[in-house]
Amino acid sequence: MDLRHLIRNIQYYGAYQLIYVSFTVILSSIGAFFHFLLDHEISIVESWLHNNHWEILIISKLFSFFLINRWFKIRLYELKSIRELIKELVKWPEPRAIVVAAFMAVSYLALSNVVYTGQNLAYWYYHLVSFTGLFLFFGIEFVVITHLDDVLNQNVRPPRLWMAVTYTLFFVAAFKMSVPDYYGLLPYVLLCFSTLLYLSGNVYRNWSNVVCFLLLFVAPMGSIFGLDPVWGNDFSPFRVEKKLSIAFLAVIWVISFLYYQYREQLVLSARKLLR
Repeated sequence: MDLRHLIRNIQYYGAYQLIYVSFTVILSSIGAFFHFLLDHEISIVESWLHNNHWEILIISKLFSFFLINRWFKIRLYELKSIRELIKELVKWPEPRAIVVAAFMAVSYLALSNVVYTGQNLAYWYYHLVSFTGLFLFFGIEFVVITHLDDVLNQNVRPPRLWMAVTYTLFFVAAFKMSVPDYYGLLPYVLLCFSTLLYLSGNVYRNWSNVVCFLLLFVAPMGSIFGLDPVWGNDFSPFRVEKKLSIAFLAVIWVISFLYYQYREQLVLSARKLLR
């Protein structure tokens, strides 16, 4: 294992998350400061921070990515544009990725007892913000990861397992520092991120699988069914009565992992049995 290359990846990804968390705190503090200048009550300040938290998070992630990208340009790294990366990496998602997203959604909803609230249909703007926020919150992570891999690992590629563990630890730490986990959704967020890491492929290049999983599972589960780490079910038309424990989430993840990894063998075995 090339420890030097691994450490360099860790340093840049850690710097990205540090800038993101710091800018989130700065934006939140600026907003609160101006509200206090206007003699608003603390409840109004908290409501503003809550209602605008998705915008703050996404702006902070984009700003952090911009700074990292500018640093690479200053250091004269040979960079690809985002347009070039998209043309190179985006293709039609694998059928097994679609099946995994559908299986996870159906499994979670079937085991968690979904209830229709009905009172939140008028909050269409918040549904849209939640859907878009979730998509970008995770999607920007993979733009950054792919960008770092493209710049830093052209000749030597660190072991994928160590990279995945490191990225997950930094992501979870940044999430805990930037999002007050009032709704206890950290295990669910961890499930989403780890699944996305796996679906993105050996070198984090399969963006189509990532986009597919975000559109079919992560974003709708948050905006429609209340699994939104920022807003919970405050604005969703449905809610889940009970959140699945880590054990249930692990079982769903393992089944999805086995299907994704061994789908061809399973299909081949099924065809032999049918003969």
